[in-house]
Amino acid sequence: MKLSKFMYRIIYLSSATTKFTNEEINKILEKSKSNNQSKGITGLLLYSDGNILQIIEGKKQEIKDLFHKISLDSRHRNIIKVFEGKVSNRIYPNWRMAFNSYQKEATEIAFKNYDFLINEEDNIASTFIETFLKSNKDKIVIK
Repeated sequence: MKLSKFMYRIIYLSSATTKFTNEEINKILEKSKSNNQSKGITGLLLYSDGNILQIIEGKKQEIKDLFHKISLDSRHRNIIKVFEGKVSNRIYPNWRMAFNSYQKEATEIAFKNYDFLINEEDNIASTFIETFLKSNKDKIVIK
């Protein structure tokens, strides 16, 4: 995938209409990876206890089209776009996902250190990610 120097980014928050199971989250992740890779879209998706924070990056029209599709998705509501605009580069060139675990064995991978998700070069994204993670720190695991 060719990475352009100038990218477009949208950051949004939303609430799931129902809490997702690990299986549902994994299905969403796999479908997103497949769809987004072919369109050159990368980013970060965090989920915990019904709360969603997502950052999507790529070509402007691809990102706008994806966000429109996301805004029509009935699995979440109260979508708040907190940032939209041109950026100089991608901060998350690989898709990552964090989510609340419903399985006891997954709590052994308790989410303690999330510094690798924070990008010092992007204060806007880092602020939202850090706030989201701190408010959900006892619930999030990385998969």
